[in-house]
Amino acid sequence: MKYYLLSALLAFFFSVNLVFSQCRDFAKEHCKPKLENYIHDGNYNGAVLNQDEEVELHKAFFSGQKYRVVVGCEDNMPTIHFKITDSDLNVIFDNEDSNYTDFFDFELDEAKTLIISLDFVKNEDIESEEKSGCVSILFGLKL
Repeated sequence: MKYYLLSALLAFFFSVNLVFSQCRDFAKEHCKPKLENYIHDGNYNGAVLNQDEEVELHKAFFSGQKYRVVVGCEDNMPTIHFKITDSDLNVIFDNEDSNYTDFFDFELDEAKTLIISLDFVKNEDIESEEKSGCVSILFGLKL
């Protein structure tokens, strides 16, 4: 029993590490180039997301700094919807209003913690089969 539990734990940690590695590679290859002339902050924020899930990321931003947020998902997934709000839930940006663009450039007048929420566009044309895939958020700074 002890060996079975150890084997199960090792398999779990290996699979989590493999999925994280695959999402990190996806972010490096497909999302990082979209930062263009913005300097990547070095963090690869990614997760495997099911098409009916939503995730949020809370991040501090500072005044006087130009930022780019890039959001990407694997090709086999529905279109990604992302929204940026402040801590009072005032909408700063919603990519639904910009033809579901995958990036947003901004500068703040004061330091704030912003909430980046991600989900997939709900579309009746998508197959009924549940899908999941890597979703990544990268941040860049313009010097």
